[in-house]
Amino acid sequence: MFPFFLVGAAVVGACMVFGYSQFVVGFALMAVGILGLIMFLSTAGAVRRPGERGTVIEERHYMGTGAQDDSRHHR
Repeated sequence: MFPFFLVGAAVVGACMVFGYSQFVVGFALMAVGILGLIMFLSTAGAVRRPGERGTVIEERHYMGTGAQDDSRHHR
């Protein structure tokens, strides 16, 4: 629901700046739609696909010679 408010605000803002006409409303809607499509397609890694269950964020392994090495990495 929130994206619709953003689209509406963009269209109203464009109409306030450039005047109310069919061209301005259509061009603003087209520009916001293309921008939204580009943003949606650029989030391919964040979108869960059917069958995916988990996400690996990062895994680190520290190897050292003793307790002093561990205390340096785990603060």
